[in-house]
Order: sequence, then structure tokens, then C-alpha cells
Amino acid sequence: MEAVSKNDFSVVEKNLKRTFLSVSGAAERCFSHLCEKARIIAEDIKRETGCADILTAILTSDEAPRIYRENFLDDGKETLFAEVNQAKEPFFNRVASRFSRFYLCETIASYAGARALSDLAPLVCGEGVPFPQEKEKTVAFLRNGQASRAFERFARLLGGVSAVYENNFLNACESVYTGQATYAIIPIHSTADGRLGSFYRQIEKYELSIIYTCDIDSDDGENTTTFALVYKAPFYPEAEGEALYECKITFDDLNLIADITDAAAYYGVKIRTLEALPLMFSGRTNAFAIVFGLKNANVGGFLTYLALEYPQTAAIGIYRKLI
Repeated sequence: MEAVSKNDFSVVEKNLKRTFLSVSGAAERCFSHLCEKARIIAEDIKRETGCADILTAILTSDEAPRIYRENFLDDGKETLFAEVNQAKEPFFNRVASRFSRFYLCETIASYAGARALSDLAPLVCGEGVPFPQEKEKTVAFLRNGQASRAFERFARLLGGVSAVYENNFLNACESVYTGQATYAIIPIHSTADGRLGSFYRQIEKYELSIIYTCDIDSDDGENTTTFALVYKAPFYPEAEGEALYECKITFDDLNLIADITDAAAYYGVKIRTLEALPLMFSGRTNAFAIVFGLKNANVGGFLTYLALEYPQTAAIGIYRKLI
């Protein structure tokens, strides 16, 4: 068989480069049209929700996703490829549509201007409160080696707290709910068992909010447990640790998980964990708990994308992880 010459390869490379340049020019024109589409959608959402701030309208209104879907008409009916490549067309359209939606949501959010996470968090997870100011602050937890080390980590931040030992972590949560303790410390994840769903159910049952988390190694160094400091209301500390957003998302099609991972990459978000939820804990099939790292991310754009594309998203909390 005759070997392919370097000159032949160079010609093909030049042709591909010219083709990609042509494609990039068309993409730039698409960006311009998407910007105009974003402006129209943003104006429609603000008008129909009666909210002057577009991010507030999107993150707090059930109407925003409906308006977005009604405006975002995916035509895509024309045949784009020749017969030999027609089988590739559905995948091509899906990927192209995915990127268009990323850009569209980013542009919609940009009309609100730059916003700090402390401004956005209350819109997603509820209004925050300041640190408790009472003179005597207590932290309830089950006394063991790992939980005690977690208490030491959290106590350095809280200042002026004392420990209250409970017989189990459930009682610790109940102590916060009834006002007998200010905070509780409970495990929520381990390298041995993954997400500890039963403890998350206690957080939901007692309507508690995660404020901080930290990782604590076991005494033998074989396992690491993530402990959460929980309180009866959300508050959003600015200075300490990495900001995380934890939520539950139900997918109609499991292939759509790729949309979420690509969206995270597009908006500069890091996926810290992504775990399937058992039906007994979620009540729905195809439900996943996802923890996103928000450091240096386009948070407004990402939250806009989740709110408009996945209105079934249930926020668990925005909190800080101590490093």
C-alpha cells in the first residue's frame, strides 16, 4: 500500500484549518443572534413576573422557566448533513443546542451585572441570618474521636462555644430544632459509604441548614468523614473555606447528565461529588445529589442555567467547606 506523503497530510490540515475558520465566523454570528434572543427573553421574564431584577425573577419565580421554554424554540428541522453523515445529525444538533443554551443563559444573567455569592445565595436557599450573638453558644454532637476533632475545627471559627454531648446524632439535630443547642455536628459523607442519606433526612426533618463542612480522618487513617455544622436557619459566611452549592436534580433522561457536566465546565464550576439517590431517599427515579464548587465561577450564569433548564432542582444549601 502506498504511503501517504507529508505533503498530502499538510494539504488536508490546511483545508481543515480554513474550514474551521469559516465555522468560527458563523459561530460569531450565532453569538450575536443569541445575545438578541437573550435580551428578548430577559425582558419577557421581567415584564411577566413584575420583577425589575432579572436574577431575582429567575431564581425566585416559577414563571421564568415557562417563559424561557416558550421563547427558546429549537427549530433544527432542516437536514444539515449529506446522506452519508445523516446518522450523526441528532448528536450534532444536541451538542450545538447544548452550547447555545449555555451561552444564552450566561447572557441573560449578564443583564443583572456582576453579583456576589452573598447576594445570590438567599435567592436560591432562603434569606440568611447573621451568626447567633447570644453569650452562651452550644454545639451538640455524638462524642467520638472524629466528631470531637470536627468540633475543634468549627469552634475556632465560631468562638466562645461549648460542647453538648448527645447519645446519637439524631438527638443532636433535635437539640437544635428545640433550641436546646445552638448548632449540631453530624456526618454527611464518608469515603467508605459515600453520601450518608439517613443524616440528610434528619437535616430535612428538622429544617436545618448546613453552614460549614470539614473533612476529618479516622483514627486509623483508612477513612475520611465529612462533618457538617448545622443551624436552624441559613447564613452565608464570606471569609472561610470553599463555597459549595449542593442540590438534588432529577433527570428525565440519564444522558442529560452530560449537559450538567459540560455546563459546569462552561461556567467554571467544579463538580465535587455526583451521586445517585436511592428511591427511598429521593422519592423519584433518576435523582442525583450533586455538590458544585463555586470558586472563581460564573455563579450567576450557572444558577440561571440550572433554574431555567432544570426547574425541578431542589437546593440543599450553599455553604463553606473548611480546607
